[in-house]
Order: sequence, then structure tokens, then C-alpha cells
Amino acid sequence: MDARVQASFLKALERLDGDAGDALDPRLRDMIRLRVSHLNGCHGSVRMHSESLAQQGARHDLISALARPARLMRDGLVSDGDAAALRFAEILTDAPRGLEADAREHVGAWFNAGQIGSIIEVVAITNAWNRVMRGTD
Repeated sequence: MDARVQASFLKALERLDGDAGDALDPRLRDMIRLRVSHLNGCHGSVRMHSESLAQQGARHDLISALARPARLMRDGLVSDGDAAALRFAEILTDAPRGLEADAREHVGAWFNAGQIGSIIEVVAITNAWNRVMRGTD
């Protein structure tokens, strides 16, 4: 199968991606992107976000740990707030489980409404990119 997505659609995604998650630390933004890409099985995005995190100085064990659920990360690898953000991103990405109220409340303990909105933006745009990449590979 040969699939070609409209150039205007890709440019719109690029514009959204440029603005998504501005209220978050760039490192957390890339951690979320990497975790979501793992969940979606988008190997090209996994590679890209792993490299981005490495360029930001992230340790190899952190980059590797993002392949597993946030609740299984060893203590001290990420902050409690980052773990809450990653867990929230997992739930937003894995739609069949639905959004667990406790995850929303937990992320709210660490982030304000604008930051939670940024997490949602990053998850949404990463999911969109992953689907485009997987659909056109």
C-alpha cells in the first residue's frame, strides 16, 4: 500500500507541534513524547525522541526506562511530578482503559491547569504524528 498524506495536513501538524506543550520543561515534553511513541509502537519516533533526550543530557537508564509503564520506574529515576505526568500520558494514549480519575487528580497535585493542558497537547500531537508515521511507512 502506498499512502501519501496531504502536505497541508503535515504543515498543520508541524504548526501544532511547535506550539504544543509550551508550559512544560522541554525534557519532560520529550519524555512524554518518547513514552507515548513506545505505547504506539512508532519506532522512528522512539529513535528521534530518544536521541533528543540524549542530546539534552538524559541518562541512558532513563531513556531505556521510558519503554516501560511509569508505575514500574525505579524510585529516584524521575521526580514524582514527572512520573504523574507520564502516567497521565499513558492513560490518555491508551484509550480503551479510559481516563482514570485518580490519575487526573494525581497529576493535578504536581501541575497547574495550564501545564496539564500542555501535557494533553503533547500527548495529542504525538499520537497524531505516530499514526501518520505508522500509516505511511
